[in-house]
Amino acid sequence: MTPQETDSQTNSDVSPPPSTSSIDPTKIHHIADHKHERPLTTCRVDPSGKFAFAGAEDLNVYRWDLESGEKTVLAGHQSWVRSMDFSPDGQWLYTAGWEGQIRSWEVAAESPVTLNVIQAHRGCARWVQSSPCGQMLTTCGNDKRIRVWDAASGKQIVELSGHRRHPYAVLFHPTDGHLVSEDLMGIIRVWDPQQLIETNLIDASVMTGYDNKFAADMGGARDMCFSSDGSTLACAGITAVVNSFAGEQDPIVVLVDWQSKAVTHYLKQTERKAGIMWGVRCHPAGFVVGAVALQGGGGQLLFWQPAASHATNAPVNESDQTAGDQQAQTAPELAGEPIELKPYHTFALPNCARGMDFTSDARRVVIAHANGNLGVYEMAEKTDDGAAEPTAS
Repeated sequence: MTPQETDSQTNSDVSPPPSTSSIDPTKIHHIADHKHERPLTTCRVDPSGKFAFAGAEDLNVYRWDLESGEKTVLAGHQSWVRSMDFSPDGQWLYTAGWEGQIRSWEVAAESPVTLNVIQAHRGCARWVQSSPCGQMLTTCGNDKRIRVWDAASGKQIVELSGHRRHPYAVLFHPTDGHLVSEDLMGIIRVWDPQQLIETNLIDASVMTGYDNKFAADMGGARDMCFSSDGSTLACAGITAVVNSFAGEQDPIVVLVDWQSKAVTHYLKQTERKAGIMWGVRCHPAGFVVGAVALQGGGGQLLFWQPAASHATNAPVNESDQTAGDQQAQTAPELAGEPIELKPYHTFALPNCARGMDFTSDARRVVIAHANGNLGVYEMAEKTDDGAAEPTAS
């Protein structure tokens, strides 16, 4: 398949990240589209890398074989699915529906059917994640509760309360046994589920969805993930809301250092364009990728290297700065103050991104698009001389 032509921009003022892997994100290119008739709401790739799953506005979940393109329907939810996860062994898919249910499916079944249903929350079930051991699930919803469930039986193990606004995401830390959750106002809470207590409160309220003009909570948070070693928490969403009903807000990723529980970075665009950061992933090579739905209907993939610390200390919500202004204001990190980091590479997407994930080898990015396409994009492999060439499709 011929790669789709899209605008691709590398910022000449920011050095590419260190050569920590055999791939070059600045050579990312489009390799495939798997089409659907209705807009997609989110997507995930199973641990084997064989299948991609996506929620759609027709309320179903769909499975695509990434090689053959074969599409299979998973029917059962009565509302949108905006969150999915897999058991660590890749055998089970868990989906969270806005009707409040968590459903379990066999990933590779010829015709997947619901194997278990948990009525997890009153109102939306916004998130589901499997524990690192695979024995538990954690969820959050519009009843403002964080819950932990036995994955096999569906019985509740733990309920945690404390969020004053709807929590949007909740994660198990990869190694230390804690939970972390974030609400729509950008408040992050860290929990010890065994002691049933909150251990830390992190203020990431720069990422808020509160619309002062209409006095409405639109939700700041959209996605959350840990780096593979658990040292960094990345939260995606919006900031600088002017009129969220009209899409006048800025996409942002907030990074938190897990050891200190301090916000360290605000990851933003090179040139301000109104939109929503619907997805974020920490790549094993050390860079961070964000997926944006732009106000005008297009999208972006943004690539940052936090270790490079090309930062500005200007206020994150200042909307009239140009890229040139930001270049001139590059300064060392100030103690205790998050640094604002611009991407070293921007890749234009043909349509709004509403979810993203990496394949298991971390060389491909799968995007759920608002036009119904599940787009697959590949990062090129470096040759021995340091140049990049496409990997085999």
